[in-house]
Order: sequence, then structure tokens, then C-alpha cells
Amino acid sequence: MPIQSVTSISPQAAHRVSFDARQSLRSQLTSMIAEALAERQLSQVDAARMCDTDQPTLSKILAGRKQNASSEKLLCWLMALGWDVEIRLKRSAGVGKPGVMLDE
Repeated sequence: MPIQSVTSISPQAAHRVSFDARQSLRSQLTSMIAEALAERQLSQVDAARMCDTDQPTLSKILAGRKQNASSEKLLCWLMALGWDVEIRLKRSAGVGKPGVMLDE
């Protein structure tokens, strides 16, 4: 499976990453959650139970209202839905060229 570039982020500390970059990452993770539900033919109720949340919360996030969904929470949900999550950090080869990569 190819590695997909989700978004480029600035070389500053993670707490200084732009709002747009965080939103883009959360959007990609949310899409992967929706894909996992479709692949496994799970209802939102069953998926919410697996993710240790409630169906209205899952529904809101899948509908694009992600303001209360941290990337960490979304990653945990993906793991609960059967995805393996691996986080790798390495120094960037070029100045200002770091990125967040997801392997689908």
C-alpha cells in the first residue's frame, strides 16, 4: 500500500501547527473511520460501542463536526476498528518540508 501524504506541517513544535493542518489530518482520519465502518459493514451503534463512545458523538464526527475530536481520539477509534497505527518520526531531509504521512 502506498504512503499517502496527508498534509505538510511547519517545522515548529506540534502545539504551533496551524489550525488548517490539524483539521486536514482529522479529516483524513475521519474518512478512514468511515471507510472502516463501510468495509466491516458496521452500524454506527456497533462502531460507537467498539470505540467506547456513543452513536450521536460518532455521527457528529462522521458528519464533519470534528471540533471536539482530537487526532489522538480518532487514532484510538481506528485501532478499535481494527487498524494498526504506527507513528514514525524522522528528521526532515529539507528545511521546512516535514509532513504527516498515512499508509492506507
